[in-house]
This record gives sequence, structure tokens and C-alpha cells, in this order.
Amino acid sequence: MNQMPLGRLLLVASMTLGLLTGTAQASTLPPLSRGLLTTADLPKGYYAWTAEYQAYSASSNPACSKTMDELEFSTPRFRGVEYARAVFAKGDLGPWILENLRRYPNEATADHDFTRILNVLSGCSSFSQTYTGRDPAVITVTLTPIRMAKVGSRSKAIWVTAKSNGTWTYGEILILARVRGTFMILSQLGFKRPSPKTAQAIADRAGAKMRKVAG
Repeated sequence: MNQMPLGRLLLVASMTLGLLTGTAQASTLPPLSRGLLTTADLPKGYYAWTAEYQAYSASSNPACSKTMDELEFSTPRFRGVEYARAVFAKGDLGPWILENLRRYPNEATADHDFTRILNVLSGCSSFSQTYTGRDPAVITVTLTPIRMAKVGSRSKAIWVTAKSNGTWTYGEILILARVRGTFMILSQLGFKRPSPKTAQAIADRAGAKMRKVAG
């Protein structure tokens, strides 16, 4: 299948998570990857896919851009945190689903990081990223909180839109959720907005699977 750059999105923590001290999670926990969605959990037609990161050359709000990179592409990765990732597409033109799981040494550290990210995103209502090279563009990203049923002990849903050189390009439902010491980042994106019912069903399934591996 063809890859499509998802150019933009998400954060490098200003702190280095030096607080990853606390009691480590028990080694008897199931592999984090077992908490990821599979094609069996999704509507018919989805298949495993590879998301290709496209670097930007400048951002009007570097903290917002770095946070989105952190969330969607797990860049950078922090010492002491486990990571697992799954990406799906439903055709070369989408829609797409990206899921990232993190498991921290303890619940307090996971909750601290969840709060850190929400604090950054609260100042990211709109920002732009400049891309150079073969397909130069200025992508304007807008984040708007939306209401969805909770899928974790803490949960936040955000509607993300992107405009390329002023023209609407795609939309994304971004869900952040935490259960104990595990943090889920779930992105459902495409050229048209997913139906609320479908988006919630996928989020509920992802949340249920996360609980089974939550430390």
C-alpha cells in the first residue's frame, strides 16, 4: 500500500521525566502490544499501515508542534516508559487510525505526564507549520475540545483540523486517555469527519483493551 505523509503534529516534553523513579510496574503485566487495536476490532476494510513522518521546517508555536509529534509519533521516547503502536488505513485515501500506548513505571508519573500534555495543548487552539521541499506548504492546525464519553480514568477528546495554504485538508478526532499507569493516544483522521457513533465505538474498544494491560 502507498504511504502518505501525515506531515505535522505533536510534543517534546520540556521536562525529561526525571521523575521516573517510583516503583516499577510488575513484570507479570501482559505485553503492552496486547492492548492495541487490531483489524478485528475495527469496521470492515481496515488493514495495517505505516504512517510516514514528514518534518516541518518552522512552526508558529514550537511547543504545540513538538507535543503533537510526541503524541502521534512517540518522538522523543522517554527513559523508563514502554511504548506500543498500531496504525491502520481504509484505502490509499484513508481514513486512518493511529494508536499509541505508553506504560509508565507508576500511576503518579503517568498522571503527571497526562496533565503536562493537556496544559500544553490548552494553549494550542491554532498554530501553523511550514513545509519546504518538493511540496511547499503552510499547514494551519486548529484544536477544539469536543465531548465524547470517557474511555479512561481521565480522558480528553479534541477535534483537530488542518488547512494547507488556506484550503481545508483533513480532520482528526484525537482522544487522550489514561488508566492507572497506562496512557493511550488514539487518532481517527480522514478527509471527512468520522460519524460520532463510529468514533465512539472505536474509542470504547481501544479503552477496553488498554485496561487489560494497564499497569
